[in-house]
Amino acid sequence: MHSATASYGAGPREATLAKMPFAPQRIRHEETVAPPDRRRQVDTACCCHVPVIRIDDYEYGAHVKSPDFHLAPIEALKSTLPYPHRHDFYHMMWVIAGSGSHVIDSVRYDVRPHTLYFMAPGSVHDLDLSADTLGYSLSFSSEFFAFRVQNRHSETDVPVYDFEKLDPCLFLSDAQVRELARVMDGIRQEYHEESVGYTDAIWAYLHVFLIKVARMCDAAAMRDAGASRSVLLSRRFKSLLDKHFRSVNEASDYARLLNVTERALNEATRQALGSTAPKLIRERVMLEAKRLLLHSEVNIAEIAAMLSFDDPAYFSRCFRKHTGRSPIDYRRSLEKLHI
Repeated sequence: MHSATASYGAGPREATLAKMPFAPQRIRHEETVAPPDRRRQVDTACCCHVPVIRIDDYEYGAHVKSPDFHLAPIEALKSTLPYPHRHDFYHMMWVIAGSGSHVIDSVRYDVRPHTLYFMAPGSVHDLDLSADTLGYSLSFSSEFFAFRVQNRHSETDVPVYDFEKLDPCLFLSDAQVRELARVMDGIRQEYHEESVGYTDAIWAYLHVFLIKVARMCDAAAMRDAGASRSVLLSRRFKSLLDKHFRSVNEASDYARLLNVTERALNEATRQALGSTAPKLIRERVMLEAKRLLLHSEVNIAEIAAMLSFDDPAYFSRCFRKHTGRSPIDYRRSLEKLHI
């Protein structure tokens, strides 16, 4: 316990460009990479000092509308950010045209048309794209879903969006492209028109998009091959954490469940996710606290007890340290924003 659409389908490339809403500008790189293999292990520097990118660090030559959701042309990715880097948010890339290489957590993937790439918070990635690469970059925070998932028994709660369980690279068939394109068209329209309720509409479209992707990634596509021991151990830890965060809150307890030492667990999460196990535990607990503050009328003491805090005052201090606000102030601020 705690104590004290058409634009994505097959056809002439000119038709693809004509239907893209971003009036894309080509990336200008000095080098184009065409790796021989779809995936292979590559040598990378220690990721402990890799810069962490937030959604509002993106520039793309345009205003970032929200720190919780962003949609932009993929061809702008290389122009403003240091590479390699890691994110503190969920990130998807949909390549429509082009070639190159994409390294995600030390595994190199070919860049080719009709490919989706998935990156969870903490994943380290590097891009080397050809000048004719076109597509979309979609980013969203954990809170973007947490603040809207009101059905506590929904089978499509956080685990469906656990990108650590998905192969980071998904090649789409023509039928899959058409299926996902219809949903992405809705996201793009809502994002650019900003009509009343557009944020909720984007959430709904993204929800459907990810469910469809999860269906496409069947058991045979779930990744294990090519992943390092640290990545595999971190995935197992994250899976246990999602199941037991309310009652198990010590890294040493998770280490025992995983049959490893606490030091080995911390080294694995630090290498794979850029954070220690205790910090990941705290972040998961605080995420649940935010959900309860938004989607329930449970008082602070009850929330503290639900999250295994012996003392409501200690829970409040931990919450303030994590968010910069007291639980009461946080709930009031969300009510004012009508989230």
